[in-house]
Amino acid sequence: MNTDMKRFRFLHALLLAALSVSAYAGVAEQISIPTAGLSSSPAPLVGFLFKPANLGVHPAVVMLHGCGGAYNRQGELGARQRMWGEYLASHGYTALMLDSFSSRGIKEICTVKFGDRTLKEADRVGDAYAALAWLRRQRGVDAKRISLLGWSNGAGVTLEAISHEPKTGAVFNAGVAFYPGCTSRNKRADRFHPYAPLLLLMGESDDWTPVAPCKALADTVASRGEPMQVVLYPDSYHDFDNPDIKTKHVRKEVPNGVHPGEGVTVAPNAQAREAAKQRVIAFLGSPLK
Repeated sequence: MNTDMKRFRFLHALLLAALSVSAYAGVAEQISIPTAGLSSSPAPLVGFLFKPANLGVHPAVVMLHGCGGAYNRQGELGARQRMWGEYLASHGYTALMLDSFSSRGIKEICTVKFGDRTLKEADRVGDAYAALAWLRRQRGVDAKRISLLGWSNGAGVTLEAISHEPKTGAVFNAGVAFYPGCTSRNKRADRFHPYAPLLLLMGESDDWTPVAPCKALADTVASRGEPMQVVLYPDSYHDFDNPDIKTKHVRKEVPNGVHPGEGVTVAPNAQAREAAKQRVIAFLGSPLK
C-alpha cells in the first residue's frame, strides 16, 4: 500500500472517530421554550438540546429533572442530564433536557416537605407539553415519535402527563420514569389510565420513593390490559443511575421518604445504570415502530 493511500485511510479513520465522539459528546445547545399557553411558567422555559451527529429526521425525547433541578453546584448542567442527553443522541434521538425551575426562580425542592412545595408535579405537566409542542415544530424531529423521560419528581410528572391526555391532541408516544413516587397514585389506581406505554425503572432498596406502591399500581394497570411495567434493580437505591454520586450516603436534609425525619439513601450502581440505559433504548424503540 502506497504512502498516499495509508495517509488517506488514516485521515478517514480520524474523521469517523471524530463523528463518533461528536455523537457521544452531544454538545448541548441552550434554547428557550415558549410556554405556548400550556405551561404555568411566568417566563419561557430553559432547555438544552442534544442532537444526533448524523443528519435526517429523528425521534425525540423530552427529559424532566428531579427535585434537585437541572444543574450541579457549579451551575452547570448536571452529569446525569448530560450523560443521558449524549447517550440518547448517540442512539439517534434528539434529546431535550427541560429546566422547570429557573424560569420560576426555584433552585431545588428536595429539602421542602411535600405539603409546603409551591410547585407540584401536576404543575410541571404543562412544561412537558410545551416542550412537546416546540419539538413538533422543529425540522429534523419526527413529530409522531416523541417520548417523555423523567427522574424522581420529574418521573412523577411523567406519570401525570402520560395519564392526562391534553385537549390539543398532541401526545407522547411513550414514557420512562426513574424511581417515581407512586403512593398517592396507587391509592387512586382506578383513575390512573396511561394513554401510552409506561416503563418504570427502580432500585429494590429505594427508601425515598418505595417500590411497593409502584409495583402495585403497575399490576393494577396491567391487569386492565393497559401498557405499564416496572423493572427492579437489586442492591440499588434512589439515584442509582446518577454518575455525580460516587458513594452510598444518607441525605439527612430530605424530609420526605419512607422514614420521615431520618433522611433518604442515595447510591450509585454502575451495573444497574448500564442495564437501564440499554433497557430504555429497547423500550423506546418498541412502541415507536
